[in-house]
Amino acid sequence: MGEPGAGERVAGVRRAVVQVALEQAVVQVAVDQAAGGGPVLLRLAGLPASLWAAGACPRLFTALADADAAAAACREHGRTLAARLGDRVVPHPGVTDRERQAVLRVRRAAHNGRPLPDDTTIALARTAAARVDPPSAIGLDRLVARARHHRQAEDRVREDLAAEQHRLAGLPWRLLRSSPVGGAALAHDAADLVADVERRLAAGEPWDGKRLRQRADHLWRLIARGTAKTTPRSWFAHIALVGGTDLPTAVAPTAVAPATVAPATVAPATVAPVAPPGAARPTPTAGPFATHEVPNVHTTRHDPAATTLAPTGLHWSHDGDFVTWAPHPDAPTLLREIRVRDTPALRAVRTALATGPRPHHDLVTTLLGPRADDPAARAALTAFTDHLATLGVLQRCHRVPERTSAWGPPRPRPRTGEDFLDVHRHVTGTPPAPDPTAVRTAVDVLRRLDALIRADTPPPPTTVHDLLDGRPTPLPDLVRRFLAERPDHRPAATDRDTWPVPHDPASGYAELLRRIGHTTEITHDLLDDVGAPRPTTDWPVDCLLRPLPGDPGAVLEAVVPAGVLDARFARGLELLHGNEPAAVTAHREFLRGFEHRRGGRLVEVLVPPHNARSANAVRRPAYTDLWTGDPDAHPYLGRDHPGRYVPLHEITLRRDGRHVVAEARGERLWPVHHATRAPFPPWDLALALLLAAGPRTPDRHRPQPIAAFPDRRHLPRLTAGPVVLTRAQWRVDRDELWAPDADVETRFRALGRLTRARALPRWVFAGAPGDRQVPVDLAGLPALRTLDRLLTADSLVLTEMLPDPTGSPVEDTAGDRLACQLLLRLPVADATDPPPVRVGAAPAADAT
Repeated sequence: MGEPGAGERVAGVRRAVVQVALEQAVVQVAVDQAAGGGPVLLRLAGLPASLWAAGACPRLFTALADADAAAAACREHGRTLAARLGDRVVPHPGVTDRERQAVLRVRRAAHNGRPLPDDTTIALARTAAARVDPPSAIGLDRLVARARHHRQAEDRVREDLAAEQHRLAGLPWRLLRSSPVGGAALAHDAADLVADVERRLAAGEPWDGKRLRQRADHLWRLIARGTAKTTPRSWFAHIALVGGTDLPTAVAPTAVAPATVAPATVAPATVAPVAPPGAARPTPTAGPFATHEVPNVHTTRHDPAATTLAPTGLHWSHDGDFVTWAPHPDAPTLLREIRVRDTPALRAVRTALATGPRPHHDLVTTLLGPRADDPAARAALTAFTDHLATLGVLQRCHRVPERTSAWGPPRPRPRTGEDFLDVHRHVTGTPPAPDPTAVRTAVDVLRRLDALIRADTPPPPTTVHDLLDGRPTPLPDLVRRFLAERPDHRPAATDRDTWPVPHDPASGYAELLRRIGHTTEITHDLLDDVGAPRPTTDWPVDCLLRPLPGDPGAVLEAVVPAGVLDARFARGLELLHGNEPAAVTAHREFLRGFEHRRGGRLVEVLVPPHNARSANAVRRPAYTDLWTGDPDAHPYLGRDHPGRYVPLHEITLRRDGRHVVAEARGERLWPVHHATRAPFPPWDLALALLLAAGPRTPDRHRPQPIAAFPDRRHLPRLTAGPVVLTRAQWRVDRDELWAPDADVETRFRALGRLTRARALPRWVFAGAPGDRQVPVDLAGLPALRTLDRLLTADSLVLTEMLPDPTGSPVEDTAGDRLACQLLLRLPVADATDPPPVRVGAAPAADAT
């Protein structure tokens, strides 16, 4: 027999070998992708950095620093001189009373740092000092010279400040109008503002008037957003495919019929693949533009011209009533309960629409049967269905065609109603690709960190999951019961960006924070020491990275389950490039492999948008063969779903040990949700229940750690190897800024002194703790108005902009830098045969 424990050690070694092989395979897939094995999605700022930088005046802040330095030199020299005058000159018997009074006046001013008295007094004091203590006279001469230099410096600051205010008058208007992309952005997103500014200028209003000054502030915010942020939004931020694919040089504009897929003909142009780390690469250049315009599902469903009807996704029958939910007419961000009698006529309509949307003519014909040709009967039934649609019991489905443009320069065009516009770019060159091995390590570090935070977070008092037991219960019944117990339910406010303060000082998370007080590098060894569980590589993730030259090589800005961040662009990429994006195909194959391995069926949850703005985030490809939630899949997919609809009332949920199981028609379901928007009640409850029964996917990145250190005013970057996990942050208290009614000069001086005192970088993101942050250039006067809007908070968090807009590796055809993000997918080892996936237990925190 072998020695005791030998078998366990051998098994442990085998498990370690398998884990290493798995990690190597995962890394190799990512390396292949980054080295040209597949296209990579690039997210680009729409406006060049030079536009935003034009609003800054570093020279003005340098002049203020010089003036402040001169003032400090005066104060220091004055205190020294005051002490000598008090010791050597004032008590000297050789000084006359008149001279002594002059010396005392000079001494008081010098000691208190106030302006010196008049020249006559200074001359009299100097005469006395020269007679009894010559070094004091020399010191007084130097103080007078320093005071003169300080006054001149202050005069220059005031003159430069006035000149800068004059220069900035109307500058954002001229900058945007002179930029092809800026002009297109104004035409599409700010047509009313453009008309208002033009009208006021024609009437002779000055830019320093109240209204035009407000318009200028808004224009500066648009410039900052379009320069610093890369989240795609019409002309302000764009997307591009780079590497491993042929990109089109010309595509004819198309209007794609809603029921068909008609990609535009593509004339290919070869593009160099993404270069691996360390390889020489030319500067990536963003060139021609193309647009993809899609209708707004939220507004088209309220169009009375729509001729197709569908049932609402979430509804139930109770006590003889039919209950559903529809947008509130007076509060468009809220849904209201609609309750009507569940009559035989209503049940007949619902039965006819059980499989999904139907044209109104077909619905009426089916319901009337032999009486289909009776005009009176058709009119009565039409009036009934129209009434149901008006109430919100039925929803209208409007098949509005999407549109693509040809590739070329920006073409300013007003927005079409509430439609959404995605702008695509043709990028040549090779953007730097971060080392996938380092990115994988950083992602694993973040997942272990999140596990520590969750272990330290107490569970909420009640969630909808508390209603689950071992009996299969229809999902609508669970939602109905929860709302009956909590009719005032609102989604819990969950802060997914900040690190929380530890609840248990003895937890591993609390210990990690104590360790971070002495190091900025988070390693697996450190996480092992504090008891963080090791992650398993079981689900692909998409990583948003900002490439950096040298070390550190990249900033990791987000980690999201695969197929979410790029979902709404997949249709446009397909139409503009002639085929489905490779990432979409690969993810669909991974999901099919999951079904093969685990059994059951994956089902996509389509949650209707609660307002017109959120409707942009519901678009996605058809990743699965089944879908549930909204029966009308067309607005989400850009086409009719090729699979089968599973109504929510057919889905039951039950507990099986620690896990939640979803089933329909005797088949196991695995719900997934490839969208970013958090739904409003009661859809938040339905989605929370469904996703509790789905695969457990990775958690999101928390980019604001300073909240976990309430006693620290500055936190440096936290890194995992060459990858920056969180940028440097500063906490600025309200009293470090200025009063709300302070004038421009006071605010300017306060900002300049704060920047120097706290060693702040020029480019930052600013916001209240936990709130969305806005970009700020601290070297320009427009920053004053931006920060004014944030003064209601007790404190602000400033986050360094890394890289700053001028340090991006991508440029436009004019040579101006464009901020960019790279979306890198870290897949599992084998998309067709994935390793076992952890089944998601019912969430204990922020579930609703």
